[in-house]
Amino acid sequence: MKQVASVPDRARRLLGRGRPVVAVASVTYVGLALSVLSAPMLATALGASGRGQLAAAFAVIQVLGFVAFLGLPRGVAVQDHREAAASRGAVTLIGVIGLLSASACFLAADQLAGGDPWVAGAIRLSSVVLALAGLYQIGVERLLLTSQLATYNLSRICNVVLPSLGYIVAFLAGALTLELAFAITLTGQLLASIVGVVSSIGVLRRSAGKRPPWRFSLSMWSSTVVDGVAWRMDQVLLAMLATSATLGVYAVASTIASASGGLTQALNAVLYGRFAATADDGHAGGAGDGTAGDGTGGRGGTSAMRRSRAVALLSSVLASAAMITAMALWHEALLGPTFDGLMTPLIVLCIAQALNDQWQLQVYRQSADQASVGLTAPSWIGLAAFALVAAVVAALDRLDADTMALAVLAGAVVRIALRLLVTARHRRAAVPNATVG
Repeated sequence: MKQVASVPDRARRLLGRGRPVVAVASVTYVGLALSVLSAPMLATALGASGRGQLAAAFAVIQVLGFVAFLGLPRGVAVQDHREAAASRGAVTLIGVIGLLSASACFLAADQLAGGDPWVAGAIRLSSVVLALAGLYQIGVERLLLTSQLATYNLSRICNVVLPSLGYIVAFLAGALTLELAFAITLTGQLLASIVGVVSSIGVLRRSAGKRPPWRFSLSMWSSTVVDGVAWRMDQVLLAMLATSATLGVYAVASTIASASGGLTQALNAVLYGRFAATADDGHAGGAGDGTAGDGTGGRGGTSAMRRSRAVALLSSVLASAAMITAMALWHEALLGPTFDGLMTPLIVLCIAQALNDQWQLQVYRQSADQASVGLTAPSWIGLAAFALVAAVVAALDRLDADTMALAVLAGAVVRIALRLLVTARHRRAAVPNATVG
């Protein structure tokens, strides 16, 4: 007779499965809280000019670290996880790209700094982070794939907690200067890089004469560049075409909406490792070759993916509801009377954030299966839909925080809708094959 788990056993099992999610989300929210505390301290100590110089010292490094490696770090990490060895050529290329990118930043520092000698010197110093960025990304991907979340959290603490904590301590000690703020930021990024590089050593040792995972890497890179960089054009467009007050309201709404996704993003990170643990089953189901399917690994995988989506959506709804309720009750007390127009863009952007987190869950699912099909086109078409709506409302002279939020939501809806159409098409195509024999 099949035993039924008792309620306490189920509760303990649920608690055990939820503990990693809480741990990852905690780092996100602690970092956010410290950032909120340290931001006015930085503004007071450095002034607007110094704050801008500090941002400029790392802006190019962060963008190049995201786009320069052509998606290879994730491709190499997934290949190593699935095949117990990665392409030695791809690993070498990642190292070379890091060195070339760092050298280019070092040599072009004067031009990148816009003639500011302090920023130029800071870019030269911070370029060392770019030299390590590729190996760092391999290590972080490997940590997620193998569910080594304690070490993953350590790398995130170095990046998102320690710098803000350092600013606060230095400010309270009366010692916060531009130079010290730069040193604190650089130290946090270097420590995170070291954690990632150390975590990538196993991949480097197992590298062999395999083919580089170009198809998967380039497709994934094309999608994630659009998702991670181009979608930030909303605030750029508002800065160009709207008032600073409108941009201020929108920026706060965007920040709060992003924070509402912290819990779901933590859940996605945990599920990434669980997807990877069952990737062989997904491969057997016909979706792991990157040429067909949606990365769900057959009927059982589809059912598990639906459950994951439902749980992720529920966490988005709960976190968004908490954020929206808190802002509805206390936004004037927290932000002052100039943010009266906050609630509409906040609600719309929270919905868009929930859809974006659903998309990221799909990206993780397919990454674990090394199946990139159906990601690039929805990303680009979704971006085009966002740009089209933004252009129309701008032409009608109706561009404000509300309409920009609607443009972002339109892009997110189009991207998810296209992805669902691709999935449905592949499933219909797979039905005859499943009934053969």
